[in-house]
Amino acid sequence: QGSSPGWTLPSHSLAVALQRAGLMAGVSIKKPDAHCRTYDFMQLDNGLKAIIGSDPDCDKAGAALCVNVGMCHGRKDLPGLAHFLEHMLFTGTKKFPKEGEYHEFVQQNGGMANAYTLCYFTNYTLEVKPDKLQEALDRFSRFFYEPLLTKDCTDREINAVDSEFQGGMTSPWWRYVGIMNQSANPEHPFQAACGNNKVLRDEPKERGVDLYEEMLALYHKCYSANGMTLVVIGRESISELADVVKHMFGGIVNKGVTMPIGDSHSDKPPFLREEWNKLLLQNPVQDVKELSFSWVIPYQGPHWRQKPTSYVSHLLGHEGDGSIVSVLKQKGLISGCMSHDGNWLEGSFSLLNVTFDLTDRGLDHIEEIGAHLFAFLAMLQKTPPQKWIFDEMKKLAEIKFKFQQDQHPFSLCEEMSLNLQLVPPEEVLSGKVLLYEYDPDAIASVLSKLTLDGVRVWHQAKTLADRCTEKDTSYGSPMALLPLEASWRERWTAAASAGDPAAFASSMGLRLPKPNPFIPEDLALRPLPAEPPQLPTAVTGVQAPLACVFHRQDDVLKQPKAQATFLIFTPFLTQGVENYVMAELWCRCVEESLKEYAYDAEVAGVGYSLSVSSATVAVTLSGFNDKLNVLLDAVTAKATSMREIPETIYGIVADAYGDEVSNAAFHSPPYAQCSMRFTELTSRGAVYPSYVRHATFKGMRREKLTGMAERLFNESGCHVEALVLGNVTPDEARQMSARLVQGFGLKKALSAVPERAEAVLPSGSTVWRLDGTDAEDPNHAVFVRMQLPDSVEADMQTRLVSTVLGPKFFEVLRTQQQLGYIVQLAPSRSMKFVYLVAVVQTEYAPDYARSRIDAFVDEHFKSVEESLTEEEFEVCRTGLLSDLKTKHKTLGEEMGRYMGCISNRNYDFDRRKRSIDYVEQKASLAGLKSFVAEQLRKAPRIYTQVRKTNPKEDKALPEGASVPKDGADLRLWTTHQETVASFAQDATWLPYNTDVGAAAAAAAAARL
Repeated sequence: QGSSPGWTLPSHSLAVALQRAGLMAGVSIKKPDAHCRTYDFMQLDNGLKAIIGSDPDCDKAGAALCVNVGMCHGRKDLPGLAHFLEHMLFTGTKKFPKEGEYHEFVQQNGGMANAYTLCYFTNYTLEVKPDKLQEALDRFSRFFYEPLLTKDCTDREINAVDSEFQGGMTSPWWRYVGIMNQSANPEHPFQAACGNNKVLRDEPKERGVDLYEEMLALYHKCYSANGMTLVVIGRESISELADVVKHMFGGIVNKGVTMPIGDSHSDKPPFLREEWNKLLLQNPVQDVKELSFSWVIPYQGPHWRQKPTSYVSHLLGHEGDGSIVSVLKQKGLISGCMSHDGNWLEGSFSLLNVTFDLTDRGLDHIEEIGAHLFAFLAMLQKTPPQKWIFDEMKKLAEIKFKFQQDQHPFSLCEEMSLNLQLVPPEEVLSGKVLLYEYDPDAIASVLSKLTLDGVRVWHQAKTLADRCTEKDTSYGSPMALLPLEASWRERWTAAASAGDPAAFASSMGLRLPKPNPFIPEDLALRPLPAEPPQLPTAVTGVQAPLACVFHRQDDVLKQPKAQATFLIFTPFLTQGVENYVMAELWCRCVEESLKEYAYDAEVAGVGYSLSVSSATVAVTLSGFNDKLNVLLDAVTAKATSMREIPETIYGIVADAYGDEVSNAAFHSPPYAQCSMRFTELTSRGAVYPSYVRHATFKGMRREKLTGMAERLFNESGCHVEALVLGNVTPDEARQMSARLVQGFGLKKALSAVPERAEAVLPSGSTVWRLDGTDAEDPNHAVFVRMQLPDSVEADMQTRLVSTVLGPKFFEVLRTQQQLGYIVQLAPSRSMKFVYLVAVVQTEYAPDYARSRIDAFVDEHFKSVEESLTEEEFEVCRTGLLSDLKTKHKTLGEEMGRYMGCISNRNYDFDRRKRSIDYVEQKASLAGLKSFVAEQLRKAPRIYTQVRKTNPKEDKALPEGASVPKDGADLRLWTTHQETVASFAQDATWLPYNTDVGAAAAAAAAARL
């Protein structure tokens, strides 16, 4: 194993090495079966706690450091200070002073890095190829004991924070956070704020506050080793990793500070009861209709063994027969419900929320919805907690943990480092999942706090616009804080104080759930063949319309789980947008009608989806293979027996669908609008933009969905292809597929698969200017695509270019030029093409942002051609190889790697292997320079520009900056639908394979 420059690993005995390194004897870390790593715990002399994970076969290494300092520890008159410190920490260190060097090193070496700030914690995470872990840690660790915190970067990093703030301006979550911040007791330290130019730059200057000095004070006073938790995962042995950690993180200073968390953070309440117990109205940007009941309860962190709120939330959010959700859906008042906590807002308190997604009818029945909730709560409060319910939850949690799928180091290190702040090291993986102790008194205590006089009712809908006469102080969202309606209080009080709560709840159709029938029983692994195939292969003995079943029995994850996706190609979906919308609605109606039945399956780790995807109806099953066939039979039986859609079911589905397509059409962020317009322009065959689907939906009637199963699958015929992965034999995969065909009654086969195609972009450069669709979003966006015909060579060369230039693009356009929060250069691949994509979402004029992208591309393409060194190329080549060789950690990942080969109908399952071979054997610096000069520079280029319709002025250009004039050879498009129609007539379209025998032919060729 390699070691850091200037030091070597000592050759002590293992026992002495462990003792010297600070490893703690007797600490045994519980882990899921899928975790092949060896874990150990150590505490350094400076108080820093660390988990180290050794995996000699890992294809990625990673690390995360969590410090117990967050938003609530900064000055309350400087909201966002802790977040600003997180940004400033990356401005360089004494040993590595160059800005951007850390991120460039990580990304070019096959990795990524990120950080985030919560109310009580800040987390810093990285992932990198294993042989570069120690070099990465040498850079990473120094942020915590020798950061430069460069003063000259202050204004720039304030702007970066402000760009992040502006990106969340229309987000329902951030607007909720803003109102929570506004609602807090001024005498309590709770605050939740991203920060922006106003509160971090303008207002402090007016008050004579030096923000930079306050940031330094927060770092030097509070960033202390004894408040830090670290996780490092690598190939080295435990003793070697322990030495690495001690050497690199032992220099962090222990300042002996204890950062406050929990109920003891303040002797003042976080929210004043008389202010909390109100009705909060909000007029959202998006089409959202929600009703939430929210209670502030004591901080639940110390109760991680008992988890009393898990019991309560399980019952409040249950969707089975007799639940609040089931009864209110039957009445057509809600389309969904979730019981949840306060997420990262918690730390000095916890929240218990019950959130209902309302239907249009539900908007007029708030009183009735609340009456059902308080009647159910009264039943729970007067009925002793049921141990059998806890035991069932405990058993399911144990099964879930035992067979929990592994994660890549990036997400795993981040999660573990945060958990280590909250639970003992032995339970760092299990503490958040398992239920350890049944404590009926703790459950009763939580339930006792869910009262009418302690609730905040939060109601948001566009119909409330006239009543929302105030503005929240963070995001300016229209709102109003009012007393609870008198009639609501009266009825809810009656429901909460009924003489016989169980009988009263029963009269409303409410009762406790029954035992879950989907708890898996057969958890045995199927015997593997002597030589398990490494790629999906076709099973034999299938008959049309089942054209091909591809299968791979898992020999990597070794869990009793499976995942199956069935694509049912049907011409019905390509015969117009009305058909497409009808099919989408029908799929959702089938899912909705099975919600009560399938909910238990979902809780037990078995799920399904029925959806429309391009020219197919897609059926996906996943989870413990023991119960998948039972669930599949239920899905096909319901789909074929429900000839007419019940009015209540249609109402629930139509309500949610209408809001969803409306939000996609009119409230997507600008960069997403760019992407949607490009797809609309260049894709053909069952591709209907959200605004077209929205318009069609407005004229839809329930009766049009009558007999949809027959019309979808048998009027014109269908064609089925499947991929089955996991703990399933070839015979079981064949039987499952045949079960689907029989269950849906699929009989008539197609002679050709429905046509789809992609368009070749016009030569040269094209700018397509479009107006944004969300009048409240303050951002523009520019999306640039350079198009090349797909091949392994073009794909890998484009990825190499992205690996070389991606970090530089971020550093120059985001960090230095401050164009916006969303800035990225990345590769992309479709069925027919490879793209190099650049995206910037910005408050500057879009033409200016485009000119900055062009300037970067011109300068850095030239630098690749003329000055890229063999050393930097080799770093990027091996970094790309590290990415390509990364093994899948879940069945979902494996499904994602292969499913596109089936949906795109090329069946090119060994594409990854050929890509690895190309990068290992053929990629060269000379080849990359030639690719940039001869292909990428000459590739057709389209700039999709979405200009905001918000009247807010654009951000002023930097001093001396201007927007260059466009060249005479630049093609300009300025219309939307007219451009799409005209382009469709003139473009060259490359069709997908429509041969119904293509899958079988590919399978036969693979066998040869």
